[in-house]
Amino acid sequence: MSIAVVGAGWAGLAAAHALLRAGRQVHVYEAAAQPGGRARPIEHPTLGVPLDNGQHVLLGAYHATLDLMRTLGIDPAHACHVQPLRLASADRALRLNFWPLPAPAHRLGVLLGSHGLDGWRGRRHLGRVMRALNPERIAAHETVQDWLCALDCPPTLLSALWAPLCLAACNTPIAQADARIFARVLRDSLGARAPDSHLYIPRTRLHALWPAQVCAQLGARLRRQRVQCIEQERHARSDGAPGAWRVDGERYDQVILAVPAYEAQRLLASLPGANGYLNRWPAWQYAAIGTVTLRLRAPWHSGQAMSLLWDDPARNAWGQWCFDRSVSAAPGPEQHLAHVVISGAERYANCDAQAVIEGTVAQLRAQARRPLPAIDAQALVTEKRATFLLTPGLARPQTRTPWAGLLLAGDWTDTGYPAVLEGAVRSGQGAAALALAAPA
Repeated sequence: MSIAVVGAGWAGLAAAHALLRAGRQVHVYEAAAQPGGRARPIEHPTLGVPLDNGQHVLLGAYHATLDLMRTLGIDPAHACHVQPLRLASADRALRLNFWPLPAPAHRLGVLLGSHGLDGWRGRRHLGRVMRALNPERIAAHETVQDWLCALDCPPTLLSALWAPLCLAACNTPIAQADARIFARVLRDSLGARAPDSHLYIPRTRLHALWPAQVCAQLGARLRRQRVQCIEQERHARSDGAPGAWRVDGERYDQVILAVPAYEAQRLLASLPGANGYLNRWPAWQYAAIGTVTLRLRAPWHSGQAMSLLWDDPARNAWGQWCFDRSVSAAPGPEQHLAHVVISGAERYANCDAQAVIEGTVAQLRAQARRPLPAIDAQALVTEKRATFLLTPGLARPQTRTPWAGLLLAGDWTDTGYPAVLEGAVRSGQGAAALALAAPA
C-alpha cells in the first residue's frame, strides 16, 4: 500500500513515522523550504544564530510526543530542560509552586508554597478549579472567563494568572476561549500525576527533538513541492474497494492531508461533494504569535527558565512570557539568548517592529529582578496565522472525510486540545492508524 502525506509539519511527520514503522510506502510533500510547519527552524540575518519559529514548551502530559521521541532513541530528559511546573512572575510578585504530592492529595499541591494569590479567596478559588477539571460538566458555550468567574475568581488573579496562562495555552483571549478545552489541558497537566505537570523546554532546535530523524528516514521520499491537485480515480477496484488517489498526477492508495486548514480547503474544493462538506467547517479566525529574541553579550543567568511578564500594550509592553536560554539551552551560543513571547500578536499589527522590540525590552528591564546584560542584536519574528481562535463550540473536522482513503491531520482537527504540538502529533498518529486499518 502506498500512501502520500501532504505536509511535513509535526502532524505529517508523525503520520509518516507511524507508516514507515509499519512498512508502508510513504512519500511526503512539503511546500516550504524547511519541514516542521509552524515549528520549523529559521535563520534570522540580524541575530546570526539559528532559531525556532517561536518558543515552544512541552508538558509531561504530552505522552504522544514524548513517546515518539523515545521510539526514535531520543531521551526527552536529555533533549529538554525538565523541571516541575513553577509559574513565577519576573518581578516575583506572583509565584505558584505545584508541590508533587501523592494522589489523591496531589491537587492540593497547587495551593502550597505559593505567593501572591490574593489571600484566602485566591487559594479557595484555585482549590475549586482543581476540583472542577471535568470538561463534560462545563457548558459547551462557556468561555474560560465565565467558568473561572463562576468559581469565584478574584479579579486580580483573573488578570495576573489566568489571562496569560490562557493565552499561552490557547492563543485566545480569556473572554473568548473555550472553557472545555482549557479545562482539559489543566486536567491533563495540573490535575494528573506530578510528572505530567513537568515543563519540557527543548535544549536546542525543536527540529532536533524528532522531526530531523524522521526526515532522515524519508530521504528522497520527502519531496519539496507544493501540491496543486488531489483527485480520486473514478473507477473502483475489482474487489469493490474505492479507486486510488492521484497527487499531482502520481498514484497512491491513500492520502493524508496534513496541511493548514486553509490549504486543505484549497485541495478539497475540487472533489465531488466538497461544497456540502466544507460548508460544515467553521469560519476559521486566526491569531498571531510574536517572539522578540535578544542576543545578549553574556548569558543572563536570571535563575528562571520561564517567567511571567505583566503586559500592558497601552504602554508598549507586549510580552507575556520570558525564556532565559542561559538556564535551559545546551552549552553554546544559544545560552546568550532570551525570548519574549507575545500571544495575540495581531494587536501590534499597525506598530513599527522596532517600537515593539524597544517597548518589550523596556518591559523586561522594568520587571526582571536580575539586570539584563547588554544587547548585541535583537529581532522580532511574527507568525501571523500561528493558531486558530479557540472559541466555544468550534466544530473542528474529524480525521475521516466523506472520501474513502482520504484522511485529515493537523492541530486544527478535532484533537480535543488547542493548536499545540501534542495535538498535531496525536492527529498525525490517529490518521496513520486509520490508514493502516484500511483493507490493502
